[in-house]
Amino acid sequence: MSQTKTDALPLGAAVVLLLLPQRPPLLLVDRIEAYSRAPRPTLHAARAVSVNEPFFSAELPTPPVLPRALVLEGIVQAANLLQIFVAVQRDLEAIGRNPADLVTALRNADVGYRLEPGFAAGLGEDILAAITMAGHTRAGALGASQLRFLRHVFPGDVLSYEVRLIREGADVQHFEAEVEVRGQTVAQGMLSLSKVEGILR
Repeated sequence: MSQTKTDALPLGAAVVLLLLPQRPPLLLVDRIEAYSRAPRPTLHAARAVSVNEPFFSAELPTPPVLPRALVLEGIVQAANLLQIFVAVQRDLEAIGRNPADLVTALRNADVGYRLEPGFAAGLGEDILAAITMAGHTRAGALGASQLRFLRHVFPGDVLSYEVRLIREGADVQHFEAEVEVRGQTVAQGMLSLSKVEGILR
């Protein structure tokens, strides 16, 4: 993966469920690990692959292999998370608020979901409620992808996603993406998603 500097942001599955419309078994991001807004918006996320996944049928030949379509879906979901971060932070700036309020709200929500000390009731609740109310507008539709799949993914592997926003048009955002397992690249390339904006407004 690239050496793009990101800030550690360990957010668990409960926060991912808050941000993304997908639900198990097709939720292919377990956690958000890091995010940086500058110099180029970048997000790191991960997904642990279990042999108990419903898409590993007992009738299929062994060893079971994660379908490439699901690797692509995981990349799209990671890119969509990055879209949401970018869109909400822009909205916060537009209404005169600190864009860091989003990260503060998500960290606080994660602490609350884990029942850990330090949770502040009400902190960032308006931001999280607006994201939830935005519904389908949080999901950018896949327009195109140019990805190379280099290795198979097996049960027991942990997919590490890195997505970077590299270019924007009027209605489309373009991303670079790389997926690793145990430090080895399994997929990399480019994808384009319809733009996500106006979540808070």
